[in-house]
Amino acid sequence: MGSMSFPSPANDASHEPGDIRDQLRRDHDAVLAGLEALRGERDESRALSRLAKVRQAWVIHALAEETVVYRGLESVQSSEHADERFVEHELVGEVFDKLAKIRCGTLEWKARLNVVRELIDRHIAAEQADMFPRLERHFDAAGLRELGERFRLAHKKLMLLEQAKAA
Repeated sequence: MGSMSFPSPANDASHEPGDIRDQLRRDHDAVLAGLEALRGERDESRALSRLAKVRQAWVIHALAEETVVYRGLESVQSSEHADERFVEHELVGEVFDKLAKIRCGTLEWKARLNVVRELIDRHIAAEQADMFPRLERHFDAAGLRELGERFRLAHKKLMLLEQAKAA
């Protein structure tokens, strides 16, 4: 079977950079789709390969989001929720790290997949309920597109760094 192709939505050349919220939604949807595919995988080596790609996509998304979006919001308004988002990113990364060390298909594997999905779902819901409206309040359409472009560029640089580390 061929290797899984994991999209890089925020760096998709077929889309204009656009509103940062659209890019974040695409990234979130891609990670959730990757987790769903992982949930159905029974082959150990393919599962670990899929896991590595989903984890990489999450890490790139999280770092780009932290450096561009969270910092952008902090520049216009202090945010008590930003610290929680950083911790959520970290917790998801830790669950991915533990998943890489256990056997695919075990009860622990399934439990950790469920937990990482729940953490990501909670994170997405919190961002859409709190951060997206704050972005809309503090940035006009041009500002949201500028954040989108900065996010896309950060995403691209982080992807190149990850590829260089893997080479």
